[in-house]
Amino acid sequence: MSSTARVAILLFTRSAGEEGARKQFLSHGSRADNAAVAARLIDHATATAHRAGVDFVCVDSARQAGATFGERLAGAVRATFARGYEYLLIIGNDCPQLTAATLRRAVAAVQATGAVLGPATDGGVYLLGLSRPLFESTPWLALPWQTRHLGAALRRELRRLGAAVHQLPALADIDDEAGLARALRQALARPLRRGLHRLRTAGRCVARPVWQRAGQRGRLAGRPHRGPPTS
Repeated sequence: MSSTARVAILLFTRSAGEEGARKQFLSHGSRADNAAVAARLIDHATATAHRAGVDFVCVDSARQAGATFGERLAGAVRATFARGYEYLLIIGNDCPQLTAATLRRAVAAVQATGAVLGPATDGGVYLLGLSRPLFESTPWLALPWQTRHLGAALRRELRRLGAAVHQLPALADIDDEAGLARALRQALARPLRRGLHRLRTAGRCVARPVWQRAGQRGRLAGRPHRGPPTS
């Protein structure tokens, strides 16, 4: 068995519909519009993970169990380790800058050190790599999941257990409309950028009454034509 056969990437995610209901990527968009953004991010995370060269496992809302985020994530990690893997890279759907090259780097690092962290710029993490013994030794449910303190807490806990934590470059994640706007100003894969930009533009086009549109056309009739502002 090759060394990489012992490693898997676990995508832990809500369904696109649940993400669209909980996260407001487009403040003027509908729930369906926000779900479309979430679906695009999930598809990108899935495609990126498949290009990393190791097994891929996705645990979405339908396969999660537990009352809290920590319980649901711990259950997903435990079940994936039970398939026989020795190392897991756990990712979410909200880091569009994550690349297959970064994942391949994390695969090598987790086998060398037993622990890898990809810190998010908001204090959380976009990637957590663990060996099976470290997972089994970690007080998983006591960690401050979904807070800006998570990254620091994970580093402290892993070092307490004696792990030499390999740290990846910090990347931004997307949790809201401001995060989406920031992401579109960063280096992204071209298809993802096009898709997110199209969804964002469509979500900002809020229909107005016919009389209001007609009035505006009248006011602008005597003005020179100008292109739209860039964002």
